[in-house]
Amino acid sequence: MAGNDIHEDRWEIQQLLCRWCALVDAHRWNDMGEVFTDDVVGVYNGKEVPGLQTLIDSGNANMTRDTIARTQHNVLNFRIDVEGAQGADRAHCITNYYAVHLGAGKFAGELYSMWGEYDDHLRRTTAGWRIERRDYTTFMVEGDDRMTFGGEEPDWEKKYRS
Repeated sequence: MAGNDIHEDRWEIQQLLCRWCALVDAHRWNDMGEVFTDDVVGVYNGKEVPGLQTLIDSGNANMTRDTIARTQHNVLNFRIDVEGAQGADRAHCITNYYAVHLGAGKFAGELYSMWGEYDDHLRRTTAGWRIERRDYTTFMVEGDDRMTFGGEEPDWEKKYRS
């Protein structure tokens, strides 16, 4: 990977974030190692979720086909800073997101939409760029958020350490 120029790095980072969307929309939580480092730290609306396996477990538990028939996640307005020059191994990217979820089961026919921001810190690995820290902030929501918590009331304090 060393030797890439900054434009290639930015393109690869954009594609990585688009890959995140495709994996979520396909409910492919077990493949999140394609996007995140093993030691990733996720901070979701102020609550820390440490490690790749915790993120995978959370996705599998909360974003189930029992409550969500389909999703569409979108990223836009990429602000990417590759730290250093050619061959740099760190980057920072702030991206806006929009996600819409079509309910299943008791949420059939309902929509849940969210708008917010990903603040990602990335590291170049032997497999390519990976997110090592994601601060996820929701700005607006519309609909029933229980759809994205396995049908239960969100209880961040119970699920994750802060």
